[in-house]
Amino acid sequence: MGVLQALQRTPGALKRAPGLVIPQLIVFVLVLPQLLLQTTYPFVSMLYSLGSSLILLLGMPFIQGGMFGMANEALTTRSSLSRFVSDGKANYVQLLVAYIVLVVVNGVIGAVGVGSGIGAVVGHGSVRIVFIGLAAVAGLLYLVTVFVLQFYGQAIVISGASAIASFKRSYRIVRENLLAVGGYTLVALVIGMLVGGIYGGISLVASPEATSMIGLPPLSTPLLVVVGLLAVGIGSIVSAFMLTFSVAVYDELA
Repeated sequence: MGVLQALQRTPGALKRAPGLVIPQLIVFVLVLPQLLLQTTYPFVSMLYSLGSSLILLLGMPFIQGGMFGMANEALTTRSSLSRFVSDGKANYVQLLVAYIVLVVVNGVIGAVGVGSGIGAVVGHGSVRIVFIGLAAVAGLLYLVTVFVLQFYGQAIVISGASAIASFKRSYRIVRENLLAVGGYTLVALVIGMLVGGIYGGISLVASPEATSMIGLPPLSTPLLVVVGLLAVGIGSIVSAFMLTFSVAVYDELA
């Protein structure tokens, strides 16, 4: 019931805070050149990807903090970009610490998974079975980590928790509302897959090799830019909706 109520509250919150789309738009615009350059200038695209990844690593905690605060305010009243700036600055350090901790933890799990996968390929007999088991455990551990800690950002911005305490609070909320959080996660996955499909399609039509394989003429640069900007607009709106939805779910469950 809480997830359904959160879903019903989300469109109204977006109407009261249309500025929520702007930060997401900036993020997507930052990523768009990499998509357009990857086929014609792959080396430039790689360099751009490294630079944009560093910018996002340092800037994402500010964007997260601002959007969580703005969305939380919009659930009850109008909100503006001034709230975005103030909450982004106020919660930056804690969000950055939590983000780095998650990157390290997921990096270790990923390294174990990749190493086990390689071992499963090159190993034989019982050794291969052991590596397959380790890879499966690593994959399961990653999914569980993402699932139980998905509300850490909301806990920092909305509840004022520290980086470490936010993990505990997220875990407690998920543990006490397993069915509701499972339903919310399923909805988020479906919408994420749809958005990912859109960007996968754009990446496909941006590649001359891919278009020739399916018998389509390569798109001109102006048309590629138009298609890319359309995808940016759709992605920004959907991302703002999902972030606001996550805040509404946290508000209902917490």
